[in-house]
Amino acid sequence: MAGIKQIAEINQKRKAPRDKWLTKIIDEHLTEVDNPPRGGVFHPSALGNPCDRYLWLYYNAKIPEQILEARIKRIFQNGNFLEDRVALWLTDLNILIDREISLKQELPPISGRMDFLIKHLEYGELPVELKSINKFGFTQLSAAKPEHFTQLQMYLNMSGYDHGTVLYECKDDQHLKAFLIERDEEAWADILKRCFDIQAMTIAPDKCTGAWYCVCKKVKGVEDES
Repeated sequence: MAGIKQIAEINQKRKAPRDKWLTKIIDEHLTEVDNPPRGGVFHPSALGNPCDRYLWLYYNAKIPEQILEARIKRIFQNGNFLEDRVALWLTDLNILIDREISLKQELPPISGRMDFLIKHLEYGELPVELKSINKFGFTQLSAAKPEHFTQLQMYLNMSGYDHGTVLYECKDDQHLKAFLIERDEEAWADILKRCFDIQAMTIAPDKCTGAWYCVCKKVKGVEDES
């Protein structure tokens, strides 16, 4: 009688048909239109992009409507599930104070959401920004990524906390890294100046200074229509 190992080897040698119907209907179900930002407000995720052209388009509601692919939506959903898992850990540890904390200010208009507020052994109440990252990126981390540093600086300065942490989970093996960040008033002043500079521009900067996938590369010939 064939053993489990032999059965598995036989199965591997067979050319099993792919169930394309199932994957197709799942992808179709998840694919949707990604509505453009409404404009008139800066969000930490947008300010984490170093490209001023993108930020101008974002603030002025000129980012085009896009199709949110099923694979990208699954990535977003995994991020949401990660937040739920971490919230459970923090609750079990009896250090979770709150989660998804809304932060706003009027001048310049900034709106954000802090992932967690915890009771830290050394720093008392402390904001935590949670991120997932692939193994290659995870192994390269020796500090918080610049865009995540910017996000946390905004939360620290808007909420008045002196320290915060960016917590990373590797998507491939679930290892963790956490980086403490101090509130930096100079960095905050630079963020505010960038916001005011963008508000003062009447036309979009010509060149994209973001990554190869920056959305602004798809937008041509825009200007302030007010």
